[in-house]
Amino acid sequence: MRGFIALSKNWMFLIFGLVSFAFLSCSEDTVDNIGRDTALNIIRANKWFDVVRTVSVAGQADVSETLVADGENLEFKSDNFAYVYAGAGQTRSFPYTLETNKRMVFDGKTYEVQESIIQTVTRLTLVNNEGNIKTTIVFRRR
Repeated sequence: MRGFIALSKNWMFLIFGLVSFAFLSCSEDTVDNIGRDTALNIIRANKWFDVVRTVSVAGQADVSETLVADGENLEFKSDNFAYVYAGAGQTRSFPYTLETNKRMVFDGKTYEVQESIIQTVTRLTLVNNEGNIKTTIVFRRR
């Protein structure tokens, strides 16, 4: 019986060691990338409509630019370009990279994502603050 208990303790110690090693090998990057991949799948899932970029400069009137007008739509593709499809086969594109589920580089500027992409799938708001210039892009789905 003693031999069995000693053998059992050795196996328990070995199993505990393997489980501990498995938990230690999971890094924070792995967890972050799971969130980023989920967010990428969500923004790539459907088309976006009503995309507006607004630039606010302290002491001046806001300037808004419509990136996706009526009759057009935007799709985030896996080649890291967001394509705007207009009528008659016309397209234009914007490069993008989702660095984390809270930070995106869109058309050369780094933006902070305001919503939780994983929880909200109908609206995506990006904000870039550079000095006294604030750029906001709002993407909406119908």
